[in-house]
Amino acid sequence: MSDTPLVPTPLFGLRTWTVVGEKGAERLVGLQQRATWPLGGAWLAATCMQTSGHQPPAPDCGCGIHAWHPSRRSARRVLASRREIPGIVEARGAIEVHEDGFRAERARPYALVLAPGRNARLVRRLAEAYAAQVVEADGADAVLAFCRARGLGLDESIVAQLLGTEKVEERRRARRKRAGADALRLAAAVAVVALLVVIVREVSPDPSGDRVLHGRTGEIHINSR
Repeated sequence: MSDTPLVPTPLFGLRTWTVVGEKGAERLVGLQQRATWPLGGAWLAATCMQTSGHQPPAPDCGCGIHAWHPSRRSARRVLASRREIPGIVEARGAIEVHEDGFRAERARPYALVLAPGRNARLVRRLAEAYAAQVVEADGADAVLAFCRARGLGLDESIVAQLLGTEKVEERRRARRKRAGADALRLAAAVAVVALLVVIVREVSPDPSGDRVLHGRTGEIHINSR
């Protein structure tokens, strides 16, 4: 069994959707399981694609409706793709909390974010169809300010209390270690490529003088002095 806490309480988080349907009949669809979210403020109930033997969110499984805790990093993440609709979900039922976010038994759109350069008419049509608010935000800080002003979501201190400070720090150290290893591998790959380029140049210097190449159009004279 997992020792990740299950929180049976309403919880709010950030996520994105894709959009399907013709103009005026658009629907929000999840990115992973491609489930179409129900209209009019109805709840989407999570199902497990792996097995039918448990109710999401099950420990030691990835099932459930996913969302991120409101933070500057997660707000930037949901605003990053112009092909997706960013927003805030309200989750209920059993909720499994993780360091960066949570998995929930059921959820519904609470608000859709309208950022500069996005299709305002589409966002407003979707918000009306889903009985959700529209949050006009010019960036990640505005999204975070909206959540904090209304007490939406869990901040880092509460997550640390739920998960345990030691466990959170352990996961952060592991994440930094993986990031460092990835950076070293990338640097090594770049160094190898650079070395190969130098070797090729050394063993295959450009010949000087006149050269004649033969192609479909005839002889091509090249002078490389």
